[in-house]
Amino acid sequence: MKYFYLFLLILSTSAFTADLILRYMEKIKSFDFNGRLFESLKSKSKTIPLDKFFPESLTMLLLAVMAASATGSLYTIAGLDWYFSLPCALAGGMLICFAVQETLRRISDSFMQNNLPKGDEAAGLDGYCVEPFEPGEWGKVRLFHKEREFEVNAVHALESPPDTEKTKKTEKIEEGEKVISVYESDGFYFVVRVDRIFRDIKP
Repeated sequence: MKYFYLFLLILSTSAFTADLILRYMEKIKSFDFNGRLFESLKSKSKTIPLDKFFPESLTMLLLAVMAASATGSLYTIAGLDWYFSLPCALAGGMLICFAVQETLRRISDSFMQNNLPKGDEAAGLDGYCVEPFEPGEWGKVRLFHKEREFEVNAVHALESPPDTEKTKKTEKIEEGEKVISVYESDGFYFVVRVDRIFRDIKP
């Protein structure tokens, strides 16, 4: 197994280096965190997102293989048998992949979040609701910008008096409903349901 791990380490390191060089030459800055190589493994659990332990791009896959082979080599050098070193190597690769992905994701999201359109420039951003809210309330939506999703605080663009309960119920934005932003103010994005826009412009 020592030579197997060594072969994987050399192969994955070479491929990983070539991938980084190609990214530098092509000026590719995104690591494609929205796309997944293993989409079928996407976890539906909100508490334990197991899918985040799997590589989400080719670069992360090469990194995971490189980390796993390096971990396996260390265990082999320590004198452990293959049936113990192999699962430990796989676990080590997944953990390192998870740590790197989450670190890069947070850095990228923080940078991109600060560059989201503000004010009237935010008009036209589409997305969907993740936390239901009614007119006069606020919730959370995820908006799409430059092929990425960003969770932001949102306010219903339709303002209604507090006593119009019927309006509140009919205009409530439910979880999963498609929305579109009208403008942004003080960190809040004013949004309406997409179906309401089409309903209002219908002849």
